[in-house]
Amino acid sequence: MKRFNKYFISMGIAASALAMGSCVGDLDLLPSDPREITAADFAKDPEGYMNSVLADVYMQFATYGANGTASVHNFDGGMSTFQRAIFNLEEIPTDEANWLPQDDVDFATLQYGTVAPNNKVLVGTYGRLVINISLCNDFIQTVNNGYFKLNTPELQAMADDYMRQCRILRGGCYYYMLSLFGNVPYADENSTIGAVAPQLPRAEVFERVVADLEKVSESYASKPATTHWGFVGQDVCDAILAKLYLNAELFTGTPQWNKCLEKANAVINRLKGPGFHGSGLAEHYHNLFAANNRDYAIGGANAVNENIWVIPSSESNLKNFAGSTLLIEGFIASQGVQETLFEPNRDDFEKEADYKKALEKFNKAKDWEKTVSYTFNGIDYSFNPESEGCCINTWYNVAQSGWKCMTAREEFVDKFEWLDPECSQSEDIRVKNWMTSFFGFSKANEALDQTHYGSNGYLPLKYTNYRLDANGEVMDTPKGQDCADADYVVIRLAEMYLTAAEAILHGAGEKNTALVYVNYVRQRAGLAPWVSADLTLDTLLDERARELYTENCRRTDLLRYGKYLSGYTWSWKGGVREGADLPASAALYPLPSTVVNLAGYEQNPGY
Repeated sequence: MKRFNKYFISMGIAASALAMGSCVGDLDLLPSDPREITAADFAKDPEGYMNSVLADVYMQFATYGANGTASVHNFDGGMSTFQRAIFNLEEIPTDEANWLPQDDVDFATLQYGTVAPNNKVLVGTYGRLVINISLCNDFIQTVNNGYFKLNTPELQAMADDYMRQCRILRGGCYYYMLSLFGNVPYADENSTIGAVAPQLPRAEVFERVVADLEKVSESYASKPATTHWGFVGQDVCDAILAKLYLNAELFTGTPQWNKCLEKANAVINRLKGPGFHGSGLAEHYHNLFAANNRDYAIGGANAVNENIWVIPSSESNLKNFAGSTLLIEGFIASQGVQETLFEPNRDDFEKEADYKKALEKFNKAKDWEKTVSYTFNGIDYSFNPESEGCCINTWYNVAQSGWKCMTAREEFVDKFEWLDPECSQSEDIRVKNWMTSFFGFSKANEALDQTHYGSNGYLPLKYTNYRLDANGEVMDTPKGQDCADADYVVIRLAEMYLTAAEAILHGAGEKNTALVYVNYVRQRAGLAPWVSADLTLDTLLDERARELYTENCRRTDLLRYGKYLSGYTWSWKGGVREGADLPASAALYPLPSTVVNLAGYEQNPGY
């Protein structure tokens, strides 16, 4: 029996990993002691073992490896977790985020938009994706080779559904492979064990992936299945297809807007009905990113299922340093911010403008206390009668400590609608949890390093570790903990509305429908609805940025619009303060040099 670690003992053999996994399943990752399990054991409890091996597949999307051991060797375990590995390449080089620590040369280079083929962040992300693809393939092969001893129709039906789930998860991984790396190795359950997966043209991999997912989607018509929380099903399948078709021109040179709209609408039509204006969106944006956001996932407790594909997280049993934990801890510096403001004295200020700014800040906090008497979205506004000051407490995670590793680029901040020149007040509820100039943070990115944290960018916080009730109000205060409980949301229904709108603007449907779809998103955010003249492809791109920030869409969106390499500049793009165009080669990341050398793959142009 071959062992899992024989395939993934180091990234030096990640190329051959796509040739498929072991002949009897991913036994080395079973919750029980994998070294004691053989193929013969499956016959004793086929259902139990099949559940365990499938759980292994899902675990590699939620954590970095079994029993605290990273599956991607020679790379930081937390960074190699699925969501965080993709975040590294999809968000950090864009206007939405950066990585402040300068003692890591590979990350410092990545945030400027260019990397070398031996960059460890690149290698780790590639390794995570091929591992997860291989595990999906291996599960399907294990079933097809008869190792689970499926001797009843019920067991076979269960296996069929589990294989569908693996094909969906595999398709999701290939979506990111296509976006990040272009011409990539392709392997499925029909690949020969032990053979190096062939590198195929990007367009051919795209066609194979969408063809397989289309078959999976069609199969649900004859073999429907209930999707449970944390698992994938028909809606995830169609949502991935919508994302693939959205980027068909980028991946293949040929747009497929009609198919994009078809798949996005399929998801919309199944999930609409409850929620905001009957759209299927949650009434309150922040409920989707709270500690109990699984209630709004498919299979969750709420009738609204906006969170289509979620990766479970839990301090108690699915602990990881990616997902919501990264998106809270990575931005904050400590458990939160506590500041007591006293009414300013004019004599303490040399400039009238500085005095007026301090007075405005004090009055704002005091006025909020008069109208808000509870903690809202992680922010507690309270009046301190003893000191006659306004005490502002901001608690996002009540974590053991923050990492202060990330901020937003100022150009992204400017995409939101602010009520004041300081960008501290907005009617857009999507920035309610942000740390802005009101809390003393600087919007400008004068230096991307931790030494200047607080004066080199806003903190665009989206997730919290508070539980919110149906009205979006805080139910309780979480205890201090290392990892957040909020599930990471890979795909939301809001993304499908914006995706459908983009397809429509490219001629796949009526613009009035696109306007309705976009206005669901804007009005839920507390903004005025657009009229037809407001909605263009450019304004839609900005709305995607506002709605989907930190959801691993930004780099691909900018590439699809032709604005990643040139045509749009943000601070430190290209490694200079004012920003600079990126070389043509930056449209794709290089394949890891170790993989290219061992497998004989052709490297991407320019590397």
